[in-house]
Amino acid sequence: MENENSNYIFLNSDRAKKHFADADITLKQGKHLQDYGNDSRLFSFVDEYYDKGLKEYYLQFFQINLVRDTNDNQKFYYLDFTDDGKGKLGRENRSKELEDDKVIFAILLLNIFKDKFFEHKEIEWSELEQIFKESEHKDLWQKLLFGKVKLNYTPVEEQNVKDKVKGILRDFEKLGWVEIKSIDEVKFEIMPSIERIAKLYRDVIGNIDSLEEYINNGQLS
Repeated sequence: MENENSNYIFLNSDRAKKHFADADITLKQGKHLQDYGNDSRLFSFVDEYYDKGLKEYYLQFFQINLVRDTNDNQKFYYLDFTDDGKGKLGRENRSKELEDDKVIFAILLLNIFKDKFFEHKEIEWSELEQIFKESEHKDLWQKLLFGKVKLNYTPVEEQNVKDKVKGILRDFEKLGWVEIKSIDEVKFEIMPSIERIAKLYRDVIGNIDSLEEYINNGQLS
């Protein structure tokens, strides 16, 4: 055991005593750590020790990959299971798989992030509404969010959709994919780690026909 511990000298560092437990819990909850807001100190710790034993620690003791990824020239970290999908944490302790409607909504956010290549990634409700009601694929988004396509929606239908989007954003914030500025106003920033959705669901990214078929067949949760 002494020889094993010598491979993970970061555990004896002062920074580990301050930040390792919080970083470990946060990563195991499925959050993507990036240099932003309250997560900056945890990101800094992981970033410093990633190549100094931290990556190997998760692989040896839990059979989980600690992944370093980048998007928009910004790094982020997350835990990913090895190809066989079996880690010592067990499936029951992994973050919940996304429901189908949340996957599609995440694809929407990914596309918005890509479109705002050199812009600030902050979004307001009015911008989302414009996409839902005026974009090329407005029928898809209306079926997803409203359950039907029509020219005008009642105030109750509008509010129900707004509440649904708020719930999705709260879940995405837990994953580190968005940073909510005002939940009441539905104002948020899309984080670079939204790129993860492209890797998780690369088979449906850009395949609008498959998404429409999925929705039309009533397969959404």
